[in-house]
Amino acid sequence: MIGILGISHKTAPLEIREKFTISNDEIPLFAEELQKQANISDIVVLSTCNRTEIYFSQHRIDSFSASILLYNCLIAFKKIDFNAEHYFYSYLNDDAVSHLFKVAAGIDSMVIGEDQIIGQVKEAYLFCTELALTDAVLMRLFQKSFEAGKRVRTETAIKMGATSVSYVALDACMKLIKKITEKTVLLIGTGETGALTLQGLKKKGVTKFLISNRTPENAESAIKKYNAEFIPIDDLKNSLHKADIIITATGANHTFITKEIVEENSKYRNHSHQVFIDLSVPRNIEESVNSFNHVDVICVDDLQIIIDENKDKRAACIEQGEEIIDLLVSDFMEWLSFRALQPAIRAINFHLQKINRDELHGFTPNESKNIKENIKDFSGYLTQKYSRELIKNLKDISDNGRKENYLQVINDLFKMGH
Repeated sequence: MIGILGISHKTAPLEIREKFTISNDEIPLFAEELQKQANISDIVVLSTCNRTEIYFSQHRIDSFSASILLYNCLIAFKKIDFNAEHYFYSYLNDDAVSHLFKVAAGIDSMVIGEDQIIGQVKEAYLFCTELALTDAVLMRLFQKSFEAGKRVRTETAIKMGATSVSYVALDACMKLIKKITEKTVLLIGTGETGALTLQGLKKKGVTKFLISNRTPENAESAIKKYNAEFIPIDDLKNSLHKADIIITATGANHTFITKEIVEENSKYRNHSHQVFIDLSVPRNIEESVNSFNHVDVICVDDLQIIIDENKDKRAACIEQGEEIIDLLVSDFMEWLSFRALQPAIRAINFHLQKINRDELHGFTPNESKNIKENIKDFSGYLTQKYSRELIKNLKDISDNGRKENYLQVINDLFKMGH
């Protein structure tokens, strides 16, 4: 059984989502707890600014119990002290497969058709695979999701007019700042989101950049490319006044730009206008920073209005993409169902052949070699014929493995595995 438990921008506001982000450092610990508490060991954790989703493959417990155990384990792991169940969604089997394919294709993104998500899905899958957390089913599932993402993007116009959250944030910034080409920009965090932000700013004519990053060597290429001044993380609290636009795009799980720091730095600017763009989840900028008259703060959820304006334009592309995904889901479920049949098919063949061998062993010991060969050939023919008929009927009554309860009946009937 394939399942998913998730929370996203569609089901929960930022202040709730940020409580459930799972960093790469946390994944091994979470996987260990999940194994202990729910006996689920095969997972992929996808945690981005807009979603935290846990994909799992298991066959030990029923689907309803698996989702509940997974939710309870997550709540305990994140030390959540309120009821958050209504913010979550869970899907099973073909619904879970369809959801992942839509995520990879950008159909479920805040910005429809965005490219960044496919890279995030790949990184999540590879990270969990390197930790030996993925079984053959999850490996196949995520490989097919990459195919779904590629096909939807190449066979539809879903990318037309689509952009990243970073670019949408810059559009919002342009409405708040005049003469942006004369402004100084401070970027904190040089991951993919940060790189896209710098790229967009340069296209808009910005030339003065400051860059800060927890690991200086990871910022070297960006500093060189944009001729930027580097600011050590420890000096940030004394350097915010140098920038007109401050953008955070880090993996830090706490706020480090506080109201007090902004107020202190504003004195050096004579309280001139500043724009803060927080693209991080959890947020890096304290919400109270927005209380200053001379400060504007844009966070991930503030971009939804801008994004909604473009959704209708891509409605037809979404429909085309979903048709492609439906076909790929059917293909994957066919593979998964046939895979479920394999133990029963092997057991049928094994037991019928064993019966054939056992019966032949003590049959007609005094007959001639020619007669024995004929009997052996005929019994082999009957064994193969009955085997084919049983397997054909097994596929028919189990809907090619989709009806798992029928497989159990077959196993019990033939006492397979005993």
